[in-house]
Order: sequence, then C-alpha cells, then structure tokens
Amino acid sequence: LKQRSSHYSAQPSKGRHIAYSPAAVEPMAALSTLAQTLTMTTLPLGPLALWQIRPSTLLGSLRCLEGVAAVLGLSWLALAACLRRRRLRGTPPGSLAPWESLFYLFSPLGFVEKRKELHGPVFKTNLLFAPTIHLTGEHAKLMLKNHSVGWPQHWVAILGRTSLTTINGPRHKFMRMSAMAAFTDAALENYMPVLHELTRKHLELWAAKSSTSGAFDPKDAIKAFTFEVAERILLGTNLGCGRHSMLATFTDFCEGLAAFIPWNLPFTTLRKAMRARATLIREYKRIIDIKRVEIEHGGRQTTDMVSLVIGAGMRGEPMTDEELQDFCLIIMFAGHDTTCATMQTMLHFLATNPKIWAELQAEVEGTWDGRAAPTWAQMKTCLSGKCGRFVSEVLRVLPPAPNIYRTVTEETEHFGYRIPKGWKISVNMEELHKESHSLDIDISLDHSRLRQLENCPFGVGARMCIGYKFAKVELVVWLMNLLSQCEIKITSSRRVVIPMAGMSVRAAFSLKC
Repeated sequence: LKQRSSHYSAQPSKGRHIAYSPAAVEPMAALSTLAQTLTMTTLPLGPLALWQIRPSTLLGSLRCLEGVAAVLGLSWLALAACLRRRRLRGTPPGSLAPWESLFYLFSPLGFVEKRKELHGPVFKTNLLFAPTIHLTGEHAKLMLKNHSVGWPQHWVAILGRTSLTTINGPRHKFMRMSAMAAFTDAALENYMPVLHELTRKHLELWAAKSSTSGAFDPKDAIKAFTFEVAERILLGTNLGCGRHSMLATFTDFCEGLAAFIPWNLPFTTLRKAMRARATLIREYKRIIDIKRVEIEHGGRQTTDMVSLVIGAGMRGEPMTDEELQDFCLIIMFAGHDTTCATMQTMLHFLATNPKIWAELQAEVEGTWDGRAAPTWAQMKTCLSGKCGRFVSEVLRVLPPAPNIYRTVTEETEHFGYRIPKGWKISVNMEELHKESHSLDIDISLDHSRLRQLENCPFGVGARMCIGYKFAKVELVVWLMNLLSQCEIKITSSRRVVIPMAGMSVRAAFSLKC
C-alpha cells in the first residue's frame, strides 16, 4: 500500500488537555496517539477527560481499535486452525462436523456405507456429538481390545455412574459376576410361568382393542407388556399398568436417551428424564430395603432378579445400595425398549414372510398344545428350532441398538492411522452382519457357525449384554403364544431409528376360536 505521510501536532492547553489533529495515521500509530492523549492529561481518566478529547480524535481512534480487534480475532482463528490441524494430524480421513450426528440418525447403515465409499474402511466422523473413528469389516476387531464404554456423558448421568453399562475395570467384572445369579438356567426356568401368564393377558387386551378400534399402532401396548414383565420378574412387584404404575415415569426416563439437547437445562427432555430417574431410584430403594429385610429374616422365598442378586451378595461380597439401584434401572431399561422394538420388527417380518409364518406355526403346534404354560423343555425345543432361528434372524437383520461405542484410553495406531486418546471408536452391527450374509430373513441359517462380529446384536466381548438369554426366552415364549392363540393382520409398516431401530407397524389382533 502506498504510504501516506501523517502530521501529528500535540499542544497542551493550559495543563488541562491536549489538542490532537491526526491526518490519516496508521492504526497502530493512532492507537498509540490515543494512549498518549489520555496519559498526558492532568485530569484523572474518567468521563470528563474523555469529554475533553476532540470527537474526531476519539472516533478515529475507535475505528482503529475495531481494526485491531479484527486483526486479533483473525489471528486467534488462525491459531485455532493450526492447533486443530496439529491435533488431527495422522487421523483417518473424514469430517468432524457436528451435523454428522444428525445425518447418521436418518439412516445409520446408509451413513456408514456412503462414508466407507468416500474415505475407506476406517474413517473419522462425529457421532453422539463426539469425535469418533468408525471401523468397518475386519477392522471392527479393534473393538475386542477396548473395554471402556463410550457413551455420552448425559447417557452416563441418566443410566447411573455405577451401572453395569457405564462402569469400567474390576468393579464392572465384579458386578457382572454378581448379577449372573439372576440369569442362570434355573432362574430362567422359574420365570416361565410369569412370562406365559402376562403374555396371555396382554394378547387378550390387544385383541379386545382391535375388536373396537380395528388396526392400531401396538407400540404403547407392547411397552405396557414388556414393562409389566420386567417389573414382575426383575423387581417382584405387581403394580401393573393401573393408576399406581410407574410406566409413565419410566417412559419419561427412557426419552432422555433420545434427547437432542444433551444438557440438563430447565424445560428440556433431559431435565425431565433426570427428574424421572430420581423418582424411580426412590422407588427402587424402597423395594430393595423390603427385599433385604425379607431375606435376612428368612421370609417368603422369591425368585425375582433383585432378590437373587441380593441373596448372592449376602453369601459373598454384596453390591452397594447405589449399584443395586442402578442395576434395577438398567435391567428395566434393557428389558423394555429393546424388547419392544424387536417385537414390532418380528410382527413385520411375520406378515411379509407368510411361508416362514406357516413353518413357525407348524413347529409350535407340534411342540406345545397351547393350553397349559409351556414347559422349559418345550420352550428349549422351539428356541433351538425354527422359532429360535427366526428370533436370531430378526436381531441379526435389524438389531434394535445398531451401534457399539468404546472410548480409547491410550493413543492407538491402527491401519496406519493415529487414534487420539479420549476419542470414541464405533462399529455398526448392520454393516458387520451384511458382510457375512444378506440382510434377508433366512431361518435355515445356523447362527452358531457365524463368527462373533458376524452376529453381534447383543454386543461383543466383555461388554456383551448380560441378559441376552432372558431376552431370547421372553421373545420365544411371546412368539409361541402369539402363533398359538392369535390371528394377526398387518396393515402398514415403516422403518424407524429413534429411540430404537426397528419397524413400526399397525396391526389388528384377534383370538383364535
């Protein structure tokens, strides 16, 4: 730029102020002039001193300050960009834009496949509003080496900081071993009569609703069923879905996991969920105290999960009260929303595969008469047969929780890329399952021959869902009763992703004569 000469004159005026007449000075010179103008005055710096400076002088200097601020702002942005480039040096290709999380929610599998095509089998993205390295195909094996959970902090707050799904290290292993008392074969066999009773009860309610209103969305009806099953078998309580039920509170709690604003602010879904959590914890504490007194005093023998876990603790190292409360919360959640989503998806695939429907119905009729509660042996026959393979196929083709997340506790190198400490790694189950077999229902598929990463709807490694056996038993008992007792007509179905992946259907139920 062409330099322009500037003229500066400063004449003190009777010791009170100086006259300043700049003529096109550069920004830094004007800033220096303003500082000298203010410091050379004999009056204290204040409103009067500023008033005595000529307006043209002050205005010109303020404009120069704007330029200085702009320079500083641009410098800060440039420094931040340099630091960001240094932090991302060596990481896989991809984007960390926050809207990546929103694109993922529309179509998880499509999101992964598109970015895999653009960037390769390992790419970086932003999932759950956190920097994430997504792994596809054989690269998913890295998940087996990382056991530290990668949930967002607001999920940890909702599920509990001592929950099985959020803790790490030796305490996780201890709690997992303690909770196994509720999932032995003997315990599962004791749950069978309750499962049969509640399944029959709710199928009759669904048929009664269809007789008056026709086809309906069974989502809420299935939620009521799975909640009552979880309440009876987990807690040993029998409030049902009446006016004293905690179902509405539990629904508010679950909705917090799908909150788009991950901060506990007034009037947000997360704040509502945290209040619901506090209410549920108070109720679970009351139930745990009652169960503990009953067991200590040799009261009535109960077979609910909480009593089994408390009893196991009394014979060894017990869980703390906080751990027991969070155990109740996570098992209620795991046995509620995921099972509800899977049942709706099963209805969809039954309706769209009439040949499979007929094969399953023939197997049930040949195993069980449909009157008395199915025995453990009859359930095992269906579980190891076509009914069990159908349930496994539904979970393989459309897992209700399609992504697995872990946190990298130490900086790692994989496939030539650097994965910084504290970042997440994730895999998509649908993408992994698709690698080995098509995403079509095939009840001839032997799932025992699939490798772990080829069929992992319940997770992988040490973090695999502890209640997966109970989930399969519940689904098979429900399917046996459904095929034996009901006629079903599906009028529509559509794919959903939030809060759980699956199919949303409209169905009409009627009882067989």
